[in-house]
Amino acid sequence: MKKDYDKYVDAKGLKCPQPLLLLKLAIKEVDTDEIILLEATDPHTDLDVEVWCERFNHKIINTGYCEENFKFWIKK
Repeated sequence: MKKDYDKYVDAKGLKCPQPLLLLKLAIKEVDTDEIILLEATDPHTDLDVEVWCERFNHKIINTGYCEENFKFWIKK
């Protein structure tokens, strides 16, 4: 099965702002148009990611929620 992302960031169990900090590090490691999958358990991550992506011109292309895990597919 083909992955639908280029880099995976596991931020489960971390509290704000740690998921966003891991995302910031990961975005530097991927090329333009590549996709990061961020998985987090902190319910505040959605707002942090949304505001940060808008500010730095990255795009949230999909979101999901499964078993208390929030998932964000972010395109650089």
